[in-house]
Amino acid sequence: MAAGVAALLSLARWIFECHFVVALVPDAQSAIWIVMSTITSGFVFATLTVAAFVALRGLKSPRVFVRVVACVPLLGLLAWYSSGVTRLVQMRWALLDSANPATSADRLRELARFQGGPGYEIDNRVARNPSTPPDVLRSLHGRPDQVGTEMCLAENPNTPDDVLRVLATRDDEWARYLAAALQRNPRYRQVFGTKAAHEAAPDDGRDPR
Repeated sequence: MAAGVAALLSLARWIFECHFVVALVPDAQSAIWIVMSTITSGFVFATLTVAAFVALRGLKSPRVFVRVVACVPLLGLLAWYSSGVTRLVQMRWALLDSANPATSADRLRELARFQGGPGYEIDNRVARNPSTPPDVLRSLHGRPDQVGTEMCLAENPNTPDDVLRVLATRDDEWARYLAAALQRNPRYRQVFGTKAAHEAAPDDGRDPR
């Protein structure tokens, strides 16, 4: 019975993470995430099975102290499991809300500070969202190793002018992609004038996001 309950809980966690969270993130690293989820679910199964077995054996003891001690590991693991599932639910809602134009400014501001999991994808979605306030977009600018977020900022008409101008001065391997993203911004000509100095090279269709 212990193994059956542990298998059910670990399988439920794996299904929720892979099909309701990872599936929302169109990223090449999703496969790695699925592998890690499988390993975590296997760990959950093994530890819950052992802890449940110990608890069931301990509950047969006539001594109250032994029964309590035997149940402590199982209760601790269940609390950890519940915390992990709660975090996965938060990730799912964060991914959905960050892409929804109907999301409130306060919620988008909160999501811009989301830590862990697919935080970079949430940043991209907040940066792309047409309802994101300018101050939140400014806070997303310059985050390390997040060129995808910078490209989303380049396309968003709510991005402050000074941030757009900084993006236009970038001079690295991503410059041409950022230039192309800037030209997709509806306010491009308004910000840079009719003869922008940083016209993008022809877009080859590739998108580093």
